[in-house]
Amino acid sequence: MKVKWLYSWLGILVLLVGALGGASPATAAKVPANFAATPLLPKNQLSSKVGYFDLQVTPGATQVLKLAVTNASSSQRTLQVMPVNATTADSGNAVYIPSKRTDPSAQTTFTKMTSGAVTVTLAPHQGKTVTFHTQIPAAGFSGQVLGGLFVTDPHATASTAENGDASDFHLNNRYAEVTAVSLQCQPNQKQRINLQLARVGVHRADSQPTAFARLRNLTPALFGDLQIDARVVQNSTGKQIATQTLSNGSMAPNSWFNDNVNLGNNPLDAGKYTLKLHATSGKRVWNFSGSFVLTRRQSVEHNSLIKSDRQPTYWWIWWLILALLLALLLAIGAYWLGKRRARATDDDDADKDA
Repeated sequence: MKVKWLYSWLGILVLLVGALGGASPATAAKVPANFAATPLLPKNQLSSKVGYFDLQVTPGATQVLKLAVTNASSSQRTLQVMPVNATTADSGNAVYIPSKRTDPSAQTTFTKMTSGAVTVTLAPHQGKTVTFHTQIPAAGFSGQVLGGLFVTDPHATASTAENGDASDFHLNNRYAEVTAVSLQCQPNQKQRINLQLARVGVHRADSQPTAFARLRNLTPALFGDLQIDARVVQNSTGKQIATQTLSNGSMAPNSWFNDNVNLGNNPLDAGKYTLKLHATSGKRVWNFSGSFVLTRRQSVEHNSLIKSDRQPTYWWIWWLILALLLALLLAIGAYWLGKRRARATDDDDADKDA
């Protein structure tokens, strides 16, 4: 039940570039045995100390993005470079991977403004420069637009869930690298983080019914240091049945994710439950609460899954073994006593004959 989850997240960890300290995008780790991507930073770069595009852009202008890609291997390689939007995976972290996950609160996105994917063929140890054009809206935009240039081998296979869930991105024997792109029209503009609870409910995660709270970042800004304490309470009894904690999370601008909460290891009745969240990011604090219904089918499924996950008890086998050992010891003891008495009787008879 957990194997699929494990393989999925191993793949994401290779691609994940959103393990953020709180306010800055990061680039993916280099893969020198295959290929490398290096941003050629333009004059409107805000900080020369970071290894990604951190740009102040002008409304109505066309921003040129150049990425140097190098084939470090000893064989020819075909690479695909594609613009991607920064999204938030269900792990509670900002990620830069191909995904259809979007939020309607976004004024615009990196992929809407940027030219399409480019395929480049490189001879062994050859390097080339790939160019993209990003058209900034005439009216500009507020806050931050965040995305990345995602480099991968198109001959390798990968799949994304039909719903575009970044959490379900699978990596199948391939390497990828991404360079983050942060665009701002007014870099000094302050943004008040607006985190909202969209809804709560139950869905299938890791092949079992799981409670979830969909959280939305309605702010055009990346933020980190997200801590969430979640707990599930049974309405009929007021009893707390499950808890879960998210530490050091981050959310991409204008994005959402499902904070999944396992329903625990005890049998549950169908009925109403409440999911309560206490979330913080620095000095910011949010408290959310929402009710959901665990259907009879979901209750039966949950109870059967936790029953199958429990180790079967074999105490009766130990009692049977103990009883057999005791019977064997008694039989040996009786045989030994019988032999001893028979020997004693033979000795008495021998003395009488003498």
